[in-house]
Amino acid sequence: MNQSELPDIKVVRTDFIINIIAVACALSLVSVLVQREYRTKVLTDTIGRMEQTIEDGASRDRTSLQHNQRFRQSAEYVLEVGKFMDAPFLAHEMIRDLSLIKPADLIFRTLSLTEEVTGRGNSRQIGYRINIAGDALSLTALDDFKRILSTASQLQIPGFTIDVDENIQGRDERTGIFPYRMTIIMTPGAKPGAKAGGAS
Repeated sequence: MNQSELPDIKVVRTDFIINIIAVACALSLVSVLVQREYRTKVLTDTIGRMEQTIEDGASRDRTSLQHNQRFRQSAEYVLEVGKFMDAPFLAHEMIRDLSLIKPADLIFRTLSLTEEVTGRGNSRQIGYRINIAGDALSLTALDDFKRILSTASQLQIPGFTIDVDENIQGRDERTGIFPYRMTIIMTPGAKPGAKAGGAS
């Protein structure tokens, strides 16, 4: 019998296959661990960048909120100025006109102009009160000034009626001067002759 013609029936060496499988499993495990570590690092870096972005944004937001608050305060101030400028007269012109029409025997010590809200709810309107305090050399000068005020064109404002009230203190024996207070009340929409209020 010729042995070279017989098939090769040697036992396959299993140690070699087991080693290949073990190495492949180890390489797969290492690959999975490397990918996991890489993803963890990428996520950590991304979270860090996002936290930094949020912190920067929060700082900008705080600055924006501060600017917004200052803007609102300025807007309220502008609205107040607008309301003041919407008055039917200019305050400095009214003060000038009153000083021009007063009799020479009267002295103004203080003069103030204030707004007053009249009415309730939706029918609220803005009126004006002018308070004058000073000295009169004679009672007739006060009477003359009150008469001048009741007919002065500077106080004839459409939609308003005026009421003038006075409060005279006793005559100073040493100087002969009468200290006085006078109140001019400008009431919107009041009927002619209606009493708007008294002096303070």
